[in-house]
Amino acid sequence: MKEPYRAVHRYPRNDSGRDFVVGDLHGCFEQLRAELEARRFDPQRDRLFAVGDLVDRGPQSDSVLEAVERYGIKSVKGNHEDVIVRWHAGEEQALSLLGNGADWLLDRADERDWVHAIAAYMASLPYLIEIETEHGLVGIVHADSPVSDWNRLVADIERERADGKTRRKAIWSRTRWKAHQPHPSPSRNTLRSLLDKARHSVRGETHAVGRIENVTAVIVGHTPVSAVTAKDNVINIDTGAVYGGKLTIMDLADLPKWIDVSPRSSVADEPGWREPVMANSAARAQTPELKADTAMAEAAASETDVALAEHPAESEIPSATAARHDDLQNEAPRLAPESRPAPEPLTPFVSNGMHITVRMSLHSMVSEGQQGTNNVATRRR
Repeated sequence: MKEPYRAVHRYPRNDSGRDFVVGDLHGCFEQLRAELEARRFDPQRDRLFAVGDLVDRGPQSDSVLEAVERYGIKSVKGNHEDVIVRWHAGEEQALSLLGNGADWLLDRADERDWVHAIAAYMASLPYLIEIETEHGLVGIVHADSPVSDWNRLVADIERERADGKTRRKAIWSRTRWKAHQPHPSPSRNTLRSLLDKARHSVRGETHAVGRIENVTAVIVGHTPVSAVTAKDNVINIDTGAVYGGKLTIMDLADLPKWIDVSPRSSVADEPGWREPVMANSAARAQTPELKADTAMAEAAASETDVALAEHPAESEIPSATAARHDDLQNEAPRLAPESRPAPEPLTPFVSNGMHITVRMSLHSMVSEGQQGTNNVATRRR
């Protein structure tokens, strides 16, 4: 019997070996092998976790399943895995995969069993991983936590469906690492569509970028940085291996090198989660009008929590049918395929128009059963 999907995976403390977390691999499995050998990695005792984006753009992407099995990689879902799963379910066109550097998959699209095995593995990946360590609880998420409390993030991720806002932000957001992420220049015929979607854009929504409470550290990737970067207790270890940078593998025993792991004092009456507030909010809280408004807001929030508790979301099933059902439940628009990052001093990825045109033509010949690919080929003719 197939196990139900779990959006959060939890691991106890490893008392017999070491715990490592690797940054975005993007198919650089030869680099991974060399780095693990240098550390004398023992899969019988040590554990290897990953921040997602295991494939695309790198030279050994088609060896992902072998690498996962060989090293026992325990990964969260990245945006690249998400796009592949959606393509396999018929929700993304082949052009989206080409934009993400997934030509390795399209080249073998006629090997249906192999493609299905890869898509099934990626669909099973969680959005969050929790690890108990000597320094306390460590969380892993691909891009970032959009809220400032880990417990709330876990609750939201477990409650939402595949297209939920929190899940999308967890694998797509760059807010913490880039003050402004520019949109691609629109053409005249796409301007209206972009304007219609602007008010619902994930980038335009409130996003907590300070410390994340109730967790010692949160390790992320997604946005390439020139070196391991820590902001508050969030550590970005995507150092752009596929763009010519170094592949970072962090030993969780070394957390004190990057952040303060000392226990934080707590106040008995302080709520578990709190968004950033204005500096003079304490003074305003003394006014009767604000107290009344606060009481009404708390009552409304309590009613909402009760409603959610009485109507829990169904377990997500990573299949085309479940995904289409999720679309009916979540009307928010999907994100466009990832814009290619071009951080300095890393080398940006540049597409070749002729390469895409030829490859799309070849792919349409072997994948006529896929409506999305046929549409792209028709437009090109």
